Amino acid sequence: MSRSNFIGPRPAPGRPLSAKRAVGFTLVELLVALAIFAIVSGFAYRSLNAMLESREALQKESRKWRDVALFVGRVERDLDSVLPRLALSSSGTPLAPVSSTLDVLTTGDGLALTRAGSPLQENTLAAPQRVGYRLKDGAVERLIWSSVDAAPRQDPVATPVLPNATALAFRFLDPKSGEWRKSWGLPGSGEANAPAAVEMTLTLASGESIVRLMDIPSTAPSP
Repeated sequence: MSRSNFIGPRPAPGRPLSAKRAVGFTLVELLVALAIFAIVSGFAYRSLNAMLESREALQKESRKWRDVALFVGRVERDLDSVLPRLALSSSGTPLAPVSSTLDVLTTGDGLALTRAGSPLQENTLAAPQRVGYRLKDGAVERLIWSSVDAAPRQDPVATPVLPNATALAFRFLDPKSGEWRKSWGLPGSGEANAPAAVEMTLTLASGESIVRLMDIPSTAPSP
């Protein structure tokens, strides 16, 4: 075969045929790329974690104030429905429509009241009720007696309505003197009138204090 008939690749002008093009990364380049990726991933993880923690804290804070609003609203509805009727304790002692003493076997202070039933209900909630509020074991409880006049040695049903509380106090506005009193309607006092208003001070475990002033409708007491 003659040289002139040979067909094959021809080397580029000015470049040896044996030269090969380098392809890929060196080990050092790979290590540098991995280090940069790790740093960027670390920053991204910290940002994402901070965002998730902020969202969780915001949700927790929202739940806390939602629970406080529901609790305050419940107390307001109870005081707005005070029934001017004397109740009887488990020992037969007359109880004022609004009292700072709870009629429980384990005595304690808080708020107790007789409220009218709901005409929209068809169960026991339609009848007048004796309810109360107290602080126990870091939570506010709502007490419900089975009837306005308690049976002998009967304790109410306690339902936690607000967790994470450290203090719950009430003051009562005397409609005659216009002075605030820390106690009202003590058993056996014969006090049949309700106060003009009730001031509630609630202290949360997180340190906030909420003060709420609630008026009581003026009604004449009934026996």
